[in-house]
Amino acid sequence: MKPFMNRSGGGFVPIALLVLIPMSSSAQIPSISVLDTEQREQLDRSVDRGLLWLARQQRPDGSFPSIDLGQPGVTALCEMAFMAQGEKVGEGRFGAKLQRSIDYILAQQKPNGLISLRAPDESPISRSVSYRIGSFAAYNHAISALVLSENYGQLDADQSPLATTAVQLALKASLEMQAWKKADPKEQGGWRYINKAKDGDSDLSITGWQLMFLRSSKNAGFDVPSESIDDAVKYINACYSDRHATFRYMNHGGKEYHTRGMAGAGILAMAHAGRHHSSAAIKAGDWILEHPFDRYNVHLNDKDRYHYGLLQACQAMYQLGGHHWQEFYPRTVKTILDHQLPDGSWPAERHPRDGRFGSAYTTALCILSLSAGNEMLPIFQR
Repeated sequence: MKPFMNRSGGGFVPIALLVLIPMSSSAQIPSISVLDTEQREQLDRSVDRGLLWLARQQRPDGSFPSIDLGQPGVTALCEMAFMAQGEKVGEGRFGAKLQRSIDYILAQQKPNGLISLRAPDESPISRSVSYRIGSFAAYNHAISALVLSENYGQLDADQSPLATTAVQLALKASLEMQAWKKADPKEQGGWRYINKAKDGDSDLSITGWQLMFLRSSKNAGFDVPSESIDDAVKYINACYSDRHATFRYMNHGGKEYHTRGMAGAGILAMAHAGRHHSSAAIKAGDWILEHPFDRYNVHLNDKDRYHYGLLQACQAMYQLGGHHWQEFYPRTVKTILDHQLPDGSWPAERHPRDGRFGSAYTTALCILSLSAGNEMLPIFQR
């Protein structure tokens, strides 16, 4: 996990100082001009208060509070929030807490490779589960597996062998699910829920997380078939809608809705494929600028989730850089900082489907969003 270094070799550049400005070519360099001094200092204080609040919420078993169906995905997101600020397992003021979180995540893996508190443990993976369990387990697995691969190489002698086995098993499960037969050939290469969903076999949201896990694992040295990554990128690229100039949840008419989260997920996937400045990514970035996050905790439609979209869009706009980052980040930072609660947390998601995950979930997402650009998480590095 490398810190972001400035071009002159002057060392680490704090998150609040980063902005990408256009060069004569597609190259971009950091600049301190995006936030003024007062806002930079406010951001640093805000993030620190948020981390301290999260640390106080951790349970004795290493988890962070949420509903059982959201575990260990919510715990993994909280772990990522600390990692995004350069905190490491076993080191510094939060090291022991992060170590316990890894132990908790590892303990939730089933023999078939799925990482979810509530998931089928049959091998091959059983799809005869309820919609609720199947949908939640898909997210828990991808996000938790991503955290394990992002931490790989930094774990102690006790955790490292366990993590190696866990990532290998998780990869096997992910590749097995990607290979499930799709009713529509256009959905090949993607992922969806573990149960047999009636409205499609792939969606951009879960596929985006699975793609990040595959790429993270490959970067960590695990054996990941290149064609699996290529197929996932191909599916996500097909989710782009020329008509609406952004990415949609699915690449067929049954789910033709558009959210800030899906716009961000599509841009991130293009960045992971080395297509930072593709026409689809740029147009989706324009779409995000037209649908900002100024109205805190307000969703655009009944499918849009404010905080989930915030995370995806912030990381996506950093990947785009240039005027997208400059226009998006400062105003978004102001909104996030203005709505932090006195105890350091952020309010639970107003959308009822995500509201049940609680404030640890939204606080982690806000910290991850504010951390876009500091490049402490390898998967979000440019």
